[in-house]
Amino acid sequence: MNYLQIVVLALLLALQASIGPVSAASVECQASISQEMLDKGYGQIGSAAEWQQAKTVVVHTPGDEIFFGLAHPAAALYERPFSLEGARREHQAFICLMKERGVQVLRLTDILQAGTLDASDRPLPGKHLEQLQALALEALRYNTAKLPKKLAAGQAAYKKQVIAALHPRELVAIILQRPAVTLQSTAGHNTGLKADYSEHPLMNLYFMRDQVITTAKGLVIGHFNAPQRELETKIVRFAYGKLGITPVYAVTGTARLEGGDFIPAGDTALIGQGLRTNPEAIRQLLQNRVFGTPRVAVVKDSWKNQDQMHLDTYFNIIDKDLAVIVEERIDQRDATGRIAKPADPAKRALVDLYELKNDSYVKIASNIPFQGFVEQDLKMRLIPVSNADQLKYGINFLATSGRRILAIDGVSSEYKKRLADAGVDAVWMDFHNLTGGYGAAHCTTQAIKREVVPKQ
Repeated sequence: MNYLQIVVLALLLALQASIGPVSAASVECQASISQEMLDKGYGQIGSAAEWQQAKTVVVHTPGDEIFFGLAHPAAALYERPFSLEGARREHQAFICLMKERGVQVLRLTDILQAGTLDASDRPLPGKHLEQLQALALEALRYNTAKLPKKLAAGQAAYKKQVIAALHPRELVAIILQRPAVTLQSTAGHNTGLKADYSEHPLMNLYFMRDQVITTAKGLVIGHFNAPQRELETKIVRFAYGKLGITPVYAVTGTARLEGGDFIPAGDTALIGQGLRTNPEAIRQLLQNRVFGTPRVAVVKDSWKNQDQMHLDTYFNIIDKDLAVIVEERIDQRDATGRIAKPADPAKRALVDLYELKNDSYVKIASNIPFQGFVEQDLKMRLIPVSNADQLKYGINFLATSGRRILAIDGVSSEYKKRLADAGVDAVWMDFHNLTGGYGAAHCTTQAIKREVVPKQ
């Protein structure tokens, strides 16, 4: 480490109390947003196939906004208790691994703060700071119902003064933690006011897969089922807009769309319909031709189980000819081709297949068994995954390119061997704390750009 790196590390350590734990590795793997990216925009985005080289991935390292969720994990939509400190460390190590594999990693907080700080880490006047202040002003709420009218009337202007005095990192904290201040009069005693403070934080924001889908055509804004997550789409839409990324569509009305239900597969886009994504969302996506592919396979899951809430929790693609799936969802055959272990009938997924004809998607087949579609139509070999390994997030890996994955450790040696025998280069990561929120590597990433790797 050279002198400059030592100085930078010392500065970051000094800021540790406000921005979380820092290590030498995190300094080296720190993501950044260039001024050119802000001025000219990121450029063309899109993801046509899960096996293409991941070029740019957007993430959010969990911060203090998840703290109250740890006090009651179930109410925060978490699977179990876990440590924020541990989750931060695991996430930073994950960022480093992605960067080692040639992925440009953009952190949500870096995008939000981009263009708001000068070289001395002081607020930089201009449109980016003004936009961030406006977002924070909306997030900070003053409840003045208990105040005399005259006193209440001045609180809006006072809130603007408060926001104007905050550092950009503090503005981001306001945006993510969404504090509410309930004011009461003290009839002139001391400052004349007292308050109760509460928060409505965005506790699931680190699952960056879910707010949007990135198709071959571009970005589509989703709509959550859970009220706890409704505001996340507003934040990420602001962030992507800051990069000059304009969504090709945003679902509306009763449509429910979550990103874990979308997996691009070359000329066919796979979109799950089940617990989290509903038929109305599918209808809107097809009608507005958001996929940029000649075919769309709607994977219908009638089981609708929380442990397999999205398509990417029971199925994932490793390469153009290789995928994994929970074993209970498929018929497993022996060497002679005889069914040795049939699928659980309640867990069989079915496919409705659509084809683009005359600029509209037309259904050409209904209720195709998902297993047969993947094996016979997509020509993919399916590696069965035990229910125990699925529950340990063995399926929720991130493919950085064909047959190269960043996967979650703790699974069986048998599953690891199956992947190794298929030529899969897997790095097994410690995600013990991060998975406590009910997701893993695939859930925590949004690959906004993938590119075909040229043949050597």
